[in-house]
Amino acid sequence: MKKLILVLLIGLLVGTAAFADHDGLGIGIVGGGFWGGAGFGYPGFSLKLPSIPIFWGIYFPLYNRYFGLGVTGDYYIFDKNLVTKDLTNEDGTYKFKLDWYLGLGGFINMYFWPDDFNIGLGVRVPIGLSWHIIKPLELFLGLHPGLGFWVGKYDALPVYPFIGGEIGFRLWLK
Repeated sequence: MKKLILVLLIGLLVGTAAFADHDGLGIGIVGGGFWGGAGFGYPGFSLKLPSIPIFWGIYFPLYNRYFGLGVTGDYYIFDKNLVTKDLTNEDGTYKFKLDWYLGLGGFINMYFWPDDFNIGLGVRVPIGLSWHIIKPLELFLGLHPGLGFWVGKYDALPVYPFIGGEIGFRLWLK
């Protein structure tokens, strides 16, 4: 099992792809979490480096009994245009652009309790929509079902399916 997870993470890091809409540096804020795994309500940051085809997320889960740190990495297998249309309003014409994406990713979460430390890791399948409000600003909304594994003492199942979600903004800099 450890070898499979290591192979998946290496595959995420060395994959190469060109994203026509995402060729610069992307930074943003994101909120997300898991249903069926560890609660919901993780604030965090989104990052896409120009030279690596991975969309990164860094989350900071905070609850009344623990805090944590989570990292996600998603490779988009499909990142396609769903709608591109010139629309007109009182201020003139603008381009409406809506994309959809489907990918494969992984995550690692570290949880710190007053008397314990746990690690959750696993795979996820991100699927969602991204709306380019204006060319450098993107709003994204997605789900990411997956399968996670606990390492350490925890009251839940050591292997758990989940459905997660996230919403955020990304600013694209060239």
